[in-house]
Amino acid sequence: MTTTTADRVVKLMRATCARFGIPERIVSDNGPQYTSEAWKDFCRHYDIEHVTSSPHNPQANGHAERAVQLAKRILKQDDPVLALMCYRATPTTSTGVSPAELLMGRKIRTTLPSLTSNLVPKWPDKDLIRRRDAEAKRRQAFYFNKRHGVRVLPQLQLGDNVMLKLDEERTWTGPASVIQKSGTQRSYQVSSPRGGEMRRNRRHIQRVPPATTVNTETIGLGTGHSRADNQHQNSSQGQCENNGHDRSTPGQVVTRSGRVCKPVVRLDL
Repeated sequence: MTTTTADRVVKLMRATCARFGIPERIVSDNGPQYTSEAWKDFCRHYDIEHVTSSPHNPQANGHAERAVQLAKRILKQDDPVLALMCYRATPTTSTGVSPAELLMGRKIRTTLPSLTSNLVPKWPDKDLIRRRDAEAKRRQAFYFNKRHGVRVLPQLQLGDNVMLKLDEERTWTGPASVIQKSGTQRSYQVSSPRGGEMRRNRRHIQRVPPATTVNTETIGLGTGHSRADNQHQNSSQGQCENNGHDRSTPGQVVTRSGRVCKPVVRLDL
């Protein structure tokens, strides 16, 4: 695939649908080929739900990022076609079977010696594979959250005042306000006076507490009470100091808290 234009991507997706069937849902990034009218017409005609991940958050589409990483590793080999065949014939850790077995229900013949009986078609147990895959994902998520200190952020409401910051930025910028939820559960559409409307993931948004309004009458009453309290406190402190000096014997120094200062005893060597 030399070009990534919308027409080229749609053409290849039609060929993929003709070979494997039409998927119910496609998750992609926000590339221009996936926001074009040609792609929207393709999804509408084939009855496909198109979901885009949050900008500047590649973790939202981890399957695609992992596939790209794997493809780059295969292309670096001396024989990429042979490397691709070996990958398809190798059982994965999470499922225990190879991708070829999941797709075709049988093991494929490779350059490694194998018995003919191993190539007999035999569908693996799908329920067992689903349980293994779910357990592997749960275990990976547990250790990832534990290592990085991940916590669940509270959901935002429409009209909340927020601040924005991407991973490569150092400071929070704003103010901005939440307009609506966009696409996935952790994606929001926000409006900023500087950048206009934009889509951000929840990890890039920080809620700002609303400004509190204070009554002036309450301030006046509070000031009066505070002055009276200060006067009462000062008089009490004066009485305590006087009492402390009264309790002290001549020649002793008493601090404001009432503690007696003792002179330092030095060694006469």
